[in-house]
Amino acid sequence: MTIGQRIKACRKERGLTQGQLAELIGVSTQAVSKWETDAGMPDISQIVPLAKVLEVSTDKLLGHTDEEYERELQEIKNFHRGINFISDIEKAKKLYEMSLKFFDRYPDEPEIALKCLESYIELFAQKELDVSEKLFMEECERYSNSIFRYENNSDNVCKTYYLLARAYGLCGEANKAENVMKNLPYIYGDREYWEAEIAYADGNYDIALEKIKRSFALKARFVARSIRLAVRITKAQNKSDADEKCIALNEYMLRLLNAFLSGGDYLPHRQIFQKTSLLLGLVVEHAKQGHKEEALKYAQELKATRNEYVAFLDNPENKECLMFVPGDSDGDLWDTERDDIRQRVEIAEKIVHKLNE
Repeated sequence: MTIGQRIKACRKERGLTQGQLAELIGVSTQAVSKWETDAGMPDISQIVPLAKVLEVSTDKLLGHTDEEYERELQEIKNFHRGINFISDIEKAKKLYEMSLKFFDRYPDEPEIALKCLESYIELFAQKELDVSEKLFMEECERYSNSIFRYENNSDNVCKTYYLLARAYGLCGEANKAENVMKNLPYIYGDREYWEAEIAYADGNYDIALEKIKRSFALKARFVARSIRLAVRITKAQNKSDADEKCIALNEYMLRLLNAFLSGGDYLPHRQIFQKTSLLLGLVVEHAKQGHKEEALKYAQELKATRNEYVAFLDNPENKECLMFVPGDSDGDLWDTERDDIRQRVEIAEKIVHKLNE
């Protein structure tokens, strides 16, 4: 596959027209057309912006990837899933070793740089690293610089600012930590939103609509995160009514997720994955409390959600959601997630069956 063919394939995966891609990177539509027909090549200065807009690494865009690269990348992603960096310190060590080995060869892969940064900071926080604060910060900045340069996902960029602030805090640099946190946007001021305002003002309505949907999806994501953090805080407080409050918070999140998912036929992958995870958690928590009818109710909803989502995956044509961009899968393989959802249903069914014994 030529670089032109790769640009065209990546553009179509993003759902962009040649004109939209051209506008996002500041070239003419004719230039993009020449690239895609191999009648011309992007300038070296355009490679990084082009890769960021198309949400691929520069290596992949230039065709430098191979089967070994893809295998290692997927192996790291699979290992990372489900790790609790605080309690799974040995897994955090292993993830850091795997990610660092990959990052040293492919420093323009921001997803791996983020895994390096996150696991490295947790190892330092738990005093698992024998390094000076100076060397620690230099390494954190090495990873974060790669993310800021190559990452196009605003969520990951925000997470990087947060992690950097935490790193400075661990070193007693409160002022630097506070200054880094100033880079994090308030909910109504994220970059995608203001870029949508600009595109709308310029009459670029397709671009404006895509950007505002991405902005909305980001906010929806953090609504769920906020409630999830409230649950963890409530559990940590360990008060007598903690279990009941956690259940109430999770049921509140479920109502919000159902509201997000009601806006059209398209089922956003991230929200479905959150919903199935949440439903299994509710089955578990109600079973612990001896709430047989509630556990059964959420197990049935989990099964219905799985069936609805599998039907969508098998027939995704002409599906759309009012406020989500189709294909919001965060780069994960849908078939893998399908298996995860199936396993959640099986676990819920076993719990309900045990309650009925």
